[in-house]
Amino acid sequence: MLKFLQNENKVSFLIVVFTVLPFVILSFFNVPIGDDFAYAKVYIDNGFVGSQVKWYNEWSGRYMSSMAIGTFNPLSFGNLGLAFITPLVLIFGVVFSLKSLIKNVIKTFKLQQVSSNLIFAVVLFFYFNYLPDFGETFYWYAGAFTYQLPIIFLLLYFNSLINIFKTNQTNFYYLSNVLLSVLSLIIILGSNEVMVVYTVGVNLILTLLLFFNDRKKLLKFTPFLIVSIGLAVFMLSAPGNFARASLFQKSEYHLIKTIIHTLSRGGFVYVFWFFSFALLILCIPNLHKIKIPVEKIAYFEKKKTWFWLVCAIVFLYGLVCIGFFPSIYTTSWIPKRAYTSIFFIFILFASILFVLGINRVKILTSINKTLTQEPFNFIILLLLVVSLSVDSNVMKAYKDLGTGKAVGYHKQVTET
Repeated sequence: MLKFLQNENKVSFLIVVFTVLPFVILSFFNVPIGDDFAYAKVYIDNGFVGSQVKWYNEWSGRYMSSMAIGTFNPLSFGNLGLAFITPLVLIFGVVFSLKSLIKNVIKTFKLQQVSSNLIFAVVLFFYFNYLPDFGETFYWYAGAFTYQLPIIFLLLYFNSLINIFKTNQTNFYYLSNVLLSVLSLIIILGSNEVMVVYTVGVNLILTLLLFFNDRKKLLKFTPFLIVSIGLAVFMLSAPGNFARASLFQKSEYHLIKTIIHTLSRGGFVYVFWFFSFALLILCIPNLHKIKIPVEKIAYFEKKKTWFWLVCAIVFLYGLVCIGFFPSIYTTSWIPKRAYTSIFFIFILFASILFVLGINRVKILTSINKTLTQEPFNFIILLLLVVSLSVDSNVMKAYKDLGTGKAVGYHKQVTET
């Protein structure tokens, strides 16, 4: 048994199966609810093109999520029994896109000192286990296509950009990655407003980094920046956004009160996400062995390591607050399903910054070495995964299956 737990690939596989299995099984008990019926009715009455025009002009600029909720909804075709397909596709879409990106990053930047499978397993577990509302993000069509679909394609977008940057050839491989990047931007920027802000923001950051470090790659990237800004304008300026806003009572949440509420709400989830994820990352063996060429980053060595650590903490907190601010300012609240984009962006940047911190901060390097010493390195990680799953998404999913709650709910809704 101990020998089995010393094999990083087997441990990674065990964590992935433990994480994904209950959600895959629950997919077969999924049923459409709430807005899923409304979107299907509009699709039936107006057809494919007509329903897209109606939503864009009368309700929302989310052209991609509106299209997907109606078009890929089994209710639009009078079939309730196919509701399991969407959550299955989204779950395996996350698995595929996340694994592909991590594997590509480690291979491209020559970080083979650490297992890509283990990093993938840990990140996937943290995302699935602590996603603020797993049900509305994966099983409810209106939430799944609005919040989860763009995350999958953001991962594919970053993966394609890496492939584009590491080749100068204009062959089929290069062109296919260009097309996938553009398609990904179309899907991401047509799904929800928070992803619009984050995607355009990330593209602007990449533009600045390339401007100061590699002008040739900047020429390759500029068209993607222009496309993202154009799609963002198209999405945010939709007549439906203003039509929908006119139906709701204007919020009396003035700017100062919104900022205070944003900082407090963002701070509450940030502290929990930060320390839980940091503990998991610290338990991944050999992260301290990764040699990151940070010297290539301008002015890095001119500042003390702790200065960059503080900057990283503030930066991550700022990312969280940026996601909370628009909803709180316009409606004075934010539903948990809307946390999905914020949570994902936090994990994405936190993964990079935590690994960089372990590589550069001596106390973090020592902790990583201590927690991952043989023969108990993977055992500590597995115990941590199990303990963190208690009373969280993963164990709640197993409980829904074990108690028969999922079967009973499926039967009740289907009969209704």
